[in-house]
Amino acid sequence: MTVLIDNRLARAGLEREHGLSLWIQTATANVVIDTGETAAFRRNAAALGVDLATADAVALSHGHYDHSGGLPAALEAAPRARLFLHPAALQPRFSRRRAGRPTAIGMPAASRAAVLSCRDVVWTEDPTEIAPGVWCTGPVPRDEVREPGDPEFFFDAAATMPDPVADDQSFWIDTPDGLWVLLGCAHAGVLATLEHIDRLTGGRPLARLIGGTHLMRAGEARIALVAADLKRRAPVVLAPCHCTGGLADAALRRALPG
Repeated sequence: MTVLIDNRLARAGLEREHGLSLWIQTATANVVIDTGETAAFRRNAAALGVDLATADAVALSHGHYDHSGGLPAALEAAPRARLFLHPAALQPRFSRRRAGRPTAIGMPAASRAAVLSCRDVVWTEDPTEIAPGVWCTGPVPRDEVREPGDPEFFFDAAATMPDPVADDQSFWIDTPDGLWVLLGCAHAGVLATLEHIDRLTGGRPLARLIGGTHLMRAGEARIALVAADLKRRAPVVLAPCHCTGGLADAALRRALPG
């Protein structure tokens, strides 16, 4: 697995932005998960020696701009790739977080047009195998008591219609050592996502957890719940990034110091 774009700079010579894109390479397939905010992930891929033209699939975790903005570049670079996303990813969305003024945070118009013109789209309304051994969860059942949704997300600019980000989905790869779980933002909640994957896989052990956890504005109690669950699961690799936030990042790394 290679991180193509993230908020943090992985090494000199690469670009960074508020977004996430991952490159998954298995013995039988190559997959792009999310495309960041712009085409920067494509330039980073070239710098890292990743040939996007070999991608068999492009999959979106959800429709926010920082995961779907680079989609036109992805589909252009990978013309034979099948596109996987939930239909709700196309909905307009807004956030009231910036000084209380609603800001558009949904899929950019160019990305939406790219989806609608794509000849090979799979709508992931259920768990779906996007490549041999690589799965997406489809919509994740929520537990709003433990992991409440973000109250600043709305479908409309007037901020009257709350948006639960129902299209949010995560991914897993089944390996001999256990599951690699890949999170876009985990708007459904990290615990809910992992428990959903437990049910889908018969409780296969978690080997690696990588991606955004959307804990950047979470309180200490919620962060502690996630940290305790991950400590119990004891993945060999824990790599939180993107929307995890400094406080949660530190807490998760303390829970699994190795």
